[in-house]
Amino acid sequence: IALYFITKYFLPHVVKFAAHSQELLFLFSITWGFALASIFYAYGFSAEIGALIAGVSLSITPYAYQIGSRLKPLRDFFIVLFFVLIGSQIQINTISEILVPALVLSLYVLIGNPVLMIIIMRSVGYHRKTSYLAGLTVSQISEFSLILVAVGFRMGHLSENELSLLTLVGLITIAGSTYFMLYANKMYPHAEKLIKKLDFLKSNEEQ
Repeated sequence: IALYFITKYFLPHVVKFAAHSQELLFLFSITWGFALASIFYAYGFSAEIGALIAGVSLSITPYAYQIGSRLKPLRDFFIVLFFVLIGSQIQINTISEILVPALVLSLYVLIGNPVLMIIIMRSVGYHRKTSYLAGLTVSQISEFSLILVAVGFRMGHLSENELSLLTLVGLITIAGSTYFMLYANKMYPHAEKLIKKLDFLKSNEEQ
């Protein structure tokens, strides 16, 4: 509740003041993120959730675009570290055991998730291509699912094999969905033939 009022009445004025200097806006954005992450961590939540809330609160300010552009190099740097961390969690000696389950789960995410999204989108009347493009956006597991897996491992709920399995699924689906998005338009004519079979789900008026 306190954060809601701070974000609504206090944060916009501070961001407006900081926006007079691009360097000050950059420093304030980082400070705000680390501050909320630390506060959430101190109260028993994860630092990642605090950082997410900080980003959401900054995204609703009028200077969200400027903040995003200033933080882009730093974001890219941490993305590199994130993927290094993901790779370091995979146990190479267990690859032979987890490869087949990882491929099965990856196929489910890469194909099953888009199919489910397309069915939902068509059922409420969206156009085939709109449904198709929306489906491709969910053809991977999210970065936060990997964070949850890591937390589960630290708390003893997941084994090393399960951690490696889900991490490998993350790498496969993130890589696969990237190519799906890059070549979405080229793939659509082939996908449309399959989507037509779902036409019985569409509503009276397509959007």
